[in-house]
Amino acid sequence: MRIIEKNATLVRSLTPAEEELLAGFASASLSGPAVLQANQMLMKVRSANQWLACDCRKDALPVLNIALNGDTGRLILRNNPDTPEHAPGCPFTKDEREADERRNETTPPPAWLAPDTPLRLIGDFRKTAEGGAAAEPGDRREQQHLLSLLLTWIEISGLNVYATHLKKDLTAQFAELRSVASRYPLLERVPASNYLETRLDMKHMMMLKSRLREATVFANHRRHGLLLDCVDQIKARKLFNARSEDGFDFQGHHLYWGGSRTTGPLLALALYSPATAGSHFYELIHVASVPVLSRAHLFPVYRDEEREPLKALVSLIDWMASKGVKVLMRRPVIGGQVMDELVLTSDQDRVLSVSLLEQPVGPEPETEHFKRYADFKSLETFRKYVAGFFMRER
Repeated sequence: MRIIEKNATLVRSLTPAEEELLAGFASASLSGPAVLQANQMLMKVRSANQWLACDCRKDALPVLNIALNGDTGRLILRNNPDTPEHAPGCPFTKDEREADERRNETTPPPAWLAPDTPLRLIGDFRKTAEGGAAAEPGDRREQQHLLSLLLTWIEISGLNVYATHLKKDLTAQFAELRSVASRYPLLERVPASNYLETRLDMKHMMMLKSRLREATVFANHRRHGLLLDCVDQIKARKLFNARSEDGFDFQGHHLYWGGSRTTGPLLALALYSPATAGSHFYELIHVASVPVLSRAHLFPVYRDEEREPLKALVSLIDWMASKGVKVLMRRPVIGGQVMDELVLTSDQDRVLSVSLLEQPVGPEPETEHFKRYADFKSLETFRKYVAGFFMRER
Protein backbone atom coordinates (compact mmCIF):
# COMPACT_ATOMS: atom_id res chain seq x y z
CA MET A 1 0.00 0.00 0.00
CA ARG A 2 1.30 3.45 -0.86
CA ILE A 3 0.25 7.07 -0.49
CA ILE A 4 -0.10 8.96 -3.78
CA GLU A 5 -1.00 12.45 -4.95
CA LYS A 6 -4.14 12.78 -7.05
CA ASN A 7 -1.96 12.98 -10.18
CA ALA A 8 -0.59 9.50 -9.23
CA THR A 9 2.80 10.81 -8.03
CA LEU A 10 4.21 8.57 -5.27
CA VAL A 11 4.46 10.19 -1.84
CA ARG A 12 5.71 7.15 0.07
CA SER A 13 5.03 3.48 0.70
CA LEU A 14 3.43 2.39 3.96
CA THR A 15 5.37 0.32 6.46
CA PRO A 16 4.19 -3.27 7.13
CA ALA A 17 2.84 -2.10 10.51
CA GLU A 18 0.85 0.69 8.85
CA GLU A 19 -0.55 -1.73 6.25
CA GLU A 20 -1.65 -4.08 9.02
CA LEU A 21 -3.29 -1.18 10.83
CA LEU A 22 -5.23 -0.15 7.71
CA ALA A 23 -6.30 -3.74 7.00
CA GLY A 24 -7.73 -3.86 10.53
CA PHE A 25 -9.48 -0.56 9.96
CA ALA A 26 -11.02 -1.81 6.71
CA SER A 27 -12.31 -4.98 8.39
CA ALA A 28 -13.48 -3.08 11.52
CA SER A 29 -11.44 -5.42 13.71
CA LEU A 30 -9.41 -2.76 15.55
CA SER A 31 -9.98 -1.84 19.18
CA GLY A 32 -8.54 0.45 21.84
CA PRO A 33 -5.66 2.80 20.91
CA ALA A 34 -5.31 1.20 17.45
CA VAL A 35 -8.60 2.80 16.37
CA LEU A 36 -7.30 6.27 17.25
CA GLN A 37 -3.94 5.53 15.61
CA ALA A 38 -5.59 4.44 12.35
CA ASN A 39 -7.88 7.47 12.31
CA GLN A 40 -4.99 9.84 12.90
CA MET A 41 -3.01 8.33 10.04
CA LEU A 42 -5.97 8.46 7.64
CA MET A 43 -6.88 12.01 8.66
CA LYS A 44 -3.33 13.12 7.91
CA VAL A 45 -3.52 11.62 4.40
CA ARG A 46 -6.99 13.11 3.84
CA SER A 47 -5.93 16.57 5.05
CA ALA A 48 -3.06 16.51 2.55
CA ASN A 49 -5.63 15.80 -0.21
CA GLN A 50 -3.94 12.50 -1.07
CA TRP A 51 -5.13 8.97 -1.95
CA LEU A 52 -4.07 5.40 -1.18
CA ALA A 53 -2.98 2.96 -3.89
CA CYS A 54 -3.10 -0.79 -3.20
CA ASP A 55 -0.21 -3.08 -4.22
CA CYS A 56 -2.31 -6.24 -4.31
CA ARG A 57 -1.96 -6.45 -8.12
CA LYS A 58 1.14 -6.15 -10.30
CA ASP A 59 -0.71 -5.06 -13.46
CA ALA A 60 -2.86 -2.25 -11.98
CA LEU A 61 -3.23 -0.05 -8.94
CA PRO A 62 -6.63 -0.05 -7.24
CA VAL A 63 -7.02 3.43 -5.72
CA LEU A 64 -8.87 4.32 -2.52
CA ASN A 65 -9.96 7.66 -1.13
CA ILE A 66 -10.60 8.56 2.49
CA ALA A 67 -14.15 9.84 2.86
CA LEU A 68 -15.86 11.39 5.84
CA ASN A 69 -19.41 10.32 6.58
CA GLY A 70 -21.24 13.62 6.90
CA ASP A 71 -23.83 12.20 9.31
CA THR A 72 -21.59 10.23 11.66
CA GLY A 73 -18.31 12.13 11.45
CA ARG A 74 -16.43 8.84 10.93
CA LEU A 75 -13.73 8.20 8.34
CA ILE A 76 -14.39 5.59 5.64
CA LEU A 77 -12.03 3.91 3.16
CA ARG A 78 -13.68 3.90 -0.26
CA ASN A 79 -12.55 2.54 -3.59
CA ASN A 80 -12.49 5.25 -6.25
CA PRO A 81 -15.20 4.96 -8.93
CA ASP A 82 -14.10 2.76 -11.87
CA THR A 83 -10.91 1.78 -10.05
CA PRO A 84 -9.52 -1.70 -10.91
CA GLU A 85 -10.72 -4.62 -8.79
CA HIS A 86 -8.45 -5.73 -5.95
CA ALA A 87 -6.78 -9.14 -6.05
CA PRO A 88 -8.83 -11.99 -4.52
CA GLY A 89 -8.45 -12.02 -0.75
CA CYS A 90 -7.29 -8.40 -0.50
CA PRO A 91 -8.77 -6.81 2.66
CA PHE A 92 -9.59 -3.67 0.67
CA THR A 93 -11.76 -5.47 -1.91
CA LYS A 94 -14.73 -3.43 -3.14
CA ASP A 95 -17.76 -3.80 -0.93
CA GLU A 96 -21.14 -4.17 -2.63
CA ARG A 97 -22.44 -1.66 -0.12
CA GLU A 98 -20.17 1.00 -1.62
CA ALA A 99 -21.94 0.83 -4.96
CA ASP A 100 -25.33 0.96 -3.24
CA GLU A 101 -24.23 3.96 -1.16
CA ARG A 102 -23.02 5.82 -4.25
CA ARG A 103 -26.27 5.12 -6.07
CA ASN A 104 -28.27 6.41 -3.10
CA GLU A 105 -26.06 9.44 -2.48
CA THR A 106 -27.94 12.40 -3.90
CA THR A 107 -27.16 15.94 -2.94
CA PRO A 108 -30.45 17.77 -2.51
CA PRO A 109 -30.54 21.33 -3.86
CA PRO A 110 -30.32 24.08 -1.26
CA ALA A 111 -33.68 24.63 0.38
CA TRP A 112 -35.24 27.42 2.41
CA LEU A 113 -34.96 26.71 6.14
CA ALA A 114 -37.82 28.00 8.26
CA PRO A 115 -36.93 30.01 11.39
CA ASP A 116 -37.59 28.67 14.90
CA THR A 117 -37.02 25.04 13.83
CA PRO A 118 -34.02 23.08 15.24
CA LEU A 119 -31.38 22.86 12.53
CA ARG A 120 -29.96 19.34 13.08
CA LEU A 121 -26.63 20.26 11.50
CA ILE A 122 -24.67 17.32 12.92
CA GLY A 123 -25.42 13.88 14.36
CA ASP A 124 -25.19 13.09 18.08
CA PHE A 125 -22.65 10.78 19.64
CA ARG A 126 -23.86 7.47 21.02
CA LYS A 127 -22.31 4.43 22.71
CA THR A 128 -21.64 1.38 20.57
CA ALA A 129 -22.17 -2.20 21.71
CA GLU A 130 -18.41 -2.50 22.30
CA GLY A 131 -18.44 0.53 24.58
CA GLY A 132 -16.70 2.76 22.08
CA ALA A 133 -17.96 6.08 20.82
CA ALA A 134 -19.70 6.66 17.54
CA ALA A 135 -22.07 9.24 16.17
CA GLU A 136 -25.76 8.81 15.64
CA PRO A 137 -26.44 8.95 11.90
CA GLY A 138 -30.10 9.96 12.26
CA ASP A 139 -32.51 10.33 9.40
CA ARG A 140 -30.69 11.77 6.37
CA ARG A 141 -33.85 13.64 5.40
CA GLU A 142 -33.64 15.54 8.68
CA GLN A 143 -29.99 16.49 8.27
CA GLN A 144 -30.09 20.10 7.17
CA HIS A 145 -27.54 21.30 4.68
CA LEU A 146 -25.07 23.87 5.97
CA LEU A 147 -25.21 25.54 2.55
CA SER A 148 -29.00 25.87 2.82
CA LEU A 149 -28.52 27.67 6.14
CA LEU A 150 -25.96 30.10 4.71
CA LEU A 151 -28.12 30.89 1.67
CA THR A 152 -31.22 31.32 3.83
CA TRP A 153 -29.36 33.78 6.07
CA ILE A 154 -28.15 35.71 3.00
CA GLU A 155 -31.72 35.93 1.70
CA ILE A 156 -33.32 37.01 5.00
CA SER A 157 -30.61 39.55 5.82
CA GLY A 158 -31.01 41.13 2.38
CA LEU A 159 -27.40 40.65 1.29
CA ASN A 160 -28.71 39.54 -2.11
CA VAL A 161 -30.32 42.97 -2.66
CA TYR A 162 -28.48 46.15 -3.61
CA ALA A 163 -29.73 49.72 -3.79
CA THR A 164 -27.86 52.92 -3.01
CA HIS A 165 -30.27 53.95 -0.25
CA LEU A 166 -29.94 50.47 1.36
CA LYS A 167 -26.13 50.44 1.36
CA LYS A 168 -24.53 49.15 4.59
CA ASP A 169 -20.94 48.92 5.72
CA LEU A 170 -19.36 45.54 6.57
CA THR A 171 -20.12 45.86 10.30
CA ALA A 172 -23.82 46.43 9.58
CA GLN A 173 -23.93 43.52 7.11
CA PHE A 174 -22.56 41.09 9.71
CA ALA A 175 -24.90 42.57 12.32
CA GLU A 176 -27.83 41.65 10.04
CA LEU A 177 -26.51 38.09 9.74
CA ARG A 178 -26.15 37.77 13.53
CA SER A 179 -29.68 39.08 13.99
CA VAL A 180 -31.02 36.47 11.56
CA ALA A 181 -29.03 33.74 13.34
CA SER A 182 -30.92 34.48 16.55
CA ARG A 183 -34.07 33.06 14.88
CA TYR A 184 -32.42 29.71 14.09
CA PRO A 185 -31.92 27.27 16.99
CA LEU A 186 -29.09 24.74 16.80
CA LEU A 187 -31.17 22.61 19.17
CA GLU A 188 -34.47 23.27 20.91
CA ARG A 189 -34.26 26.75 22.53
CA VAL A 190 -30.54 27.16 21.70
CA PRO A 191 -30.25 30.13 19.26
CA ALA A 192 -27.41 29.75 16.75
CA SER A 193 -26.37 33.34 17.56
CA ASN A 194 -25.36 32.20 21.09
CA TYR A 195 -22.69 29.94 19.59
CA LEU A 196 -21.72 31.94 16.51
CA GLU A 197 -18.49 33.87 15.93
CA THR A 198 -18.26 36.20 12.93
CA ARG A 199 -14.48 36.26 12.76
CA LEU A 200 -12.28 33.32 11.82
CA ASP A 201 -9.03 33.39 13.80
CA MET A 202 -7.50 31.46 16.71
CA LYS A 203 -8.73 33.96 19.31
CA HIS A 204 -12.38 33.66 18.28
CA MET A 205 -12.15 29.88 17.82
CA MET A 206 -10.86 29.60 21.39
CA MET A 207 -13.63 31.90 22.63
CA LEU A 208 -16.26 29.72 20.95
CA LYS A 209 -14.62 26.55 22.23
CA SER A 210 -14.69 27.92 25.79
CA ARG A 211 -18.40 28.77 25.55
CA LEU A 212 -19.23 25.35 24.12
CA ARG A 213 -17.26 23.46 26.79
CA GLU A 214 -18.97 25.37 29.60
CA ALA A 215 -22.46 25.14 28.06
CA THR A 216 -25.13 23.07 29.79
CA VAL A 217 -27.87 23.62 27.19
CA PHE A 218 -26.62 20.83 24.91
CA ALA A 219 -27.37 18.14 27.56
CA ASN A 220 -26.56 14.79 25.87
CA HIS A 221 -26.39 16.31 22.40
CA ARG A 222 -23.14 16.85 20.54
CA ARG A 223 -21.76 20.31 21.28
CA HIS A 224 -21.32 22.44 18.19
CA GLY A 225 -21.14 26.04 17.09
CA LEU A 226 -20.67 28.09 13.92
CA LEU A 227 -17.95 30.35 12.54
CA LEU A 228 -18.91 32.87 9.85
CA ASP A 229 -16.43 35.08 8.03
CA CYS A 230 -15.33 36.42 4.67
CA VAL A 231 -12.30 34.39 3.55
CA ASP A 232 -9.87 34.78 0.66
CA GLN A 233 -9.74 31.19 -0.54
CA ILE A 234 -10.76 27.60 0.22
CA LYS A 235 -8.25 25.13 -1.17
CA ALA A 236 -8.07 21.38 -0.52
CA ARG A 237 -9.20 21.25 3.13
CA LYS A 238 -8.01 24.65 4.27
CA LEU A 239 -9.61 28.08 4.63
CA PHE A 240 -7.26 30.99 3.98
CA ASN A 241 -7.68 34.59 5.07
CA ALA A 242 -5.45 37.53 5.93
CA ARG A 243 -5.23 36.43 9.58
CA SER A 244 -3.31 33.19 8.96
CA GLU A 245 -0.69 32.37 6.34
CA ASP A 246 -1.03 28.65 7.07
CA GLY A 247 -4.82 28.63 6.83
CA PHE A 248 -7.34 26.75 8.98
CA ASP A 249 -7.90 23.02 8.46
CA PHE A 250 -11.36 21.52 8.19
CA GLN A 251 -12.11 17.80 8.26
CA GLY A 252 -15.36 17.38 6.35
CA HIS A 253 -16.98 18.56 3.15
CA HIS A 254 -16.82 21.88 1.32
CA LEU A 255 -20.34 22.73 0.17
CA TYR A 256 -20.31 25.39 -2.52
CA TRP A 257 -23.09 27.27 -4.27
CA GLY A 258 -23.98 26.60 -7.88
CA GLY A 259 -22.04 23.36 -8.37
CA SER A 260 -18.83 25.13 -9.38
CA ARG A 261 -15.86 26.31 -7.33
CA THR A 262 -15.30 30.06 -7.53
CA THR A 263 -12.38 32.15 -6.36
CA GLY A 264 -12.60 34.44 -3.36
CA PRO A 265 -13.57 36.45 -1.57
CA LEU A 266 -16.07 33.98 -0.15
CA LEU A 267 -18.58 34.22 2.67
CA ALA A 268 -17.91 30.98 4.56
CA LEU A 269 -19.94 29.27 7.29
CA ALA A 270 -18.11 26.51 9.20
CA LEU A 271 -19.41 23.94 11.67
CA TYR A 272 -17.22 23.70 14.80
CA SER A 273 -17.36 20.60 17.01
CA PRO A 274 -15.32 17.75 18.52
CA ALA A 275 -14.78 14.97 15.96
CA THR A 276 -15.09 12.20 18.57
CA ALA A 277 -17.10 11.71 21.75
CA GLY A 278 -15.32 12.83 24.91
CA SER A 279 -12.73 14.83 23.00
CA HIS A 280 -11.82 18.33 24.17
CA PHE A 281 -10.26 19.08 20.79
CA TYR A 282 -12.63 21.15 18.66
CA GLU A 283 -12.28 21.18 14.88
CA LEU A 284 -13.83 22.79 11.84
CA ILE A 285 -15.99 19.99 10.40
CA HIS A 286 -17.96 21.05 7.30
CA VAL A 287 -17.73 24.36 5.44
CA ALA A 288 -20.27 26.05 3.14
CA SER A 289 -19.28 29.02 0.98
CA VAL A 290 -20.84 31.59 -1.33
CA PRO A 291 -18.67 33.92 -3.49
CA VAL A 292 -19.22 37.60 -2.75
CA LEU A 293 -18.44 40.77 -4.67
CA SER A 294 -15.76 42.07 -2.29
CA ARG A 295 -14.66 41.88 1.32
CA ALA A 296 -16.65 45.06 2.00
CA HIS A 297 -19.73 44.15 -0.07
CA LEU A 298 -21.24 40.70 0.59
CA PHE A 299 -23.50 40.61 -2.48
CA PRO A 300 -23.48 37.00 -3.83
CA VAL A 301 -21.61 36.22 -7.07
CA TYR A 302 -22.56 33.14 -9.10
CA ARG A 303 -19.42 32.81 -11.28
CA ASP A 304 -16.05 34.57 -11.52
CA GLU A 305 -16.92 36.06 -14.91
CA GLU A 306 -19.65 38.13 -13.25
CA ARG A 307 -17.35 40.19 -11.05
CA GLU A 308 -16.32 42.96 -13.45
CA PRO A 309 -19.78 43.68 -14.95
CA LEU A 310 -21.40 43.34 -11.50
CA LYS A 311 -19.10 46.00 -10.05
CA ALA A 312 -20.02 48.17 -13.04
CA LEU A 313 -23.72 47.67 -12.32
CA VAL A 314 -23.27 48.68 -8.66
CA SER A 315 -21.43 51.83 -9.77
CA LEU A 316 -24.16 52.57 -12.34
CA ILE A 317 -26.94 52.14 -9.76
CA ASP A 318 -25.15 54.67 -7.51
CA TRP A 319 -24.83 57.11 -10.44
CA MET A 320 -28.53 56.79 -11.33
CA ALA A 321 -29.43 57.43 -7.67
CA SER A 322 -27.45 60.67 -7.83
CA LYS A 323 -29.67 61.64 -10.79
CA GLY A 324 -32.84 60.93 -8.84
CA VAL A 325 -33.63 57.44 -10.19
CA LYS A 326 -33.70 54.71 -7.56
CA VAL A 327 -32.87 51.25 -8.96
CA LEU A 328 -32.88 48.08 -6.85
CA MET A 329 -30.95 44.95 -7.91
CA ARG A 330 -31.91 41.54 -6.55
CA ARG A 331 -30.37 38.11 -7.08
CA PRO A 332 -32.31 34.91 -6.24
CA VAL A 333 -30.05 32.62 -4.21
CA ILE A 334 -32.38 29.83 -3.17
CA GLY A 335 -35.34 28.00 -4.65
CA GLY A 336 -35.13 29.58 -8.11
CA GLN A 337 -34.50 27.94 -11.47
CA VAL A 338 -32.44 30.79 -12.89
CA MET A 339 -29.63 31.54 -10.43
CA ASP A 340 -27.64 33.61 -12.95
CA GLU A 341 -30.49 36.12 -13.28
CA LEU A 342 -30.28 39.60 -11.80
CA VAL A 343 -33.55 41.52 -11.58
CA LEU A 344 -33.31 45.32 -11.65
CA THR A 345 -36.39 47.39 -10.75
CA SER A 346 -36.80 51.15 -10.54
CA ASP A 347 -39.10 53.38 -8.56
CA GLN A 348 -40.74 54.20 -11.90
CA ASP A 349 -41.95 50.60 -12.26
CA ARG A 350 -39.46 49.63 -14.96
CA VAL A 351 -38.09 46.07 -14.69
CA LEU A 352 -35.00 44.67 -16.45
CA SER A 353 -33.69 41.13 -16.09
CA VAL A 354 -30.01 40.57 -16.95
CA SER A 355 -27.51 37.72 -16.94
CA LEU A 356 -23.79 38.42 -16.70
CA LEU A 357 -22.74 34.91 -17.80
CA GLU A 358 -21.53 34.07 -21.29
CA GLN A 359 -23.65 30.90 -21.38
CA PRO A 360 -26.98 30.27 -19.59
CA VAL A 361 -26.97 27.78 -16.71
CA GLY A 362 -30.73 27.33 -16.68
CA PRO A 363 -33.83 28.27 -18.66
CA GLU A 364 -33.93 31.82 -20.00
CA PRO A 365 -36.27 34.05 -17.96
CA GLU A 366 -39.69 34.34 -19.57
CA THR A 367 -39.78 38.11 -19.65
CA GLU A 368 -39.88 40.71 -22.40
CA HIS A 369 -37.05 42.76 -20.95
CA PHE A 370 -34.16 40.29 -20.61
CA LYS A 371 -30.60 41.00 -21.74
CA ARG A 372 -27.40 38.95 -21.63
CA TYR A 373 -24.18 40.87 -21.02
CA ALA A 374 -22.34 38.63 -23.50
CA ASP A 375 -24.53 39.98 -26.33
CA PHE A 376 -23.05 43.47 -25.97
CA LYS A 377 -19.82 44.55 -27.67
CA SER A 378 -18.28 45.98 -24.51
CA LEU A 379 -18.91 46.77 -20.87
CA GLU A 380 -19.44 50.42 -21.80
CA THR A 381 -22.22 49.63 -24.31
CA PHE A 382 -23.87 47.41 -21.68
CA ARG A 383 -23.73 50.23 -19.11
CA LYS A 384 -25.19 52.69 -21.62
CA TYR A 385 -28.06 50.32 -22.44
CA VAL A 386 -28.96 49.78 -18.75
CA ALA A 387 -28.70 53.50 -18.00
CA GLY A 388 -30.88 54.36 -21.01
CA PHE A 389 -33.46 51.75 -20.03
CA PHE A 390 -34.04 53.32 -16.61
CA MET A 391 -33.35 56.98 -17.40
CA ARG A 392 -35.34 57.44 -20.62
CA GLU A 393 -38.67 58.14 -18.90
CA ARG A 394 -37.22 60.16 -16.07
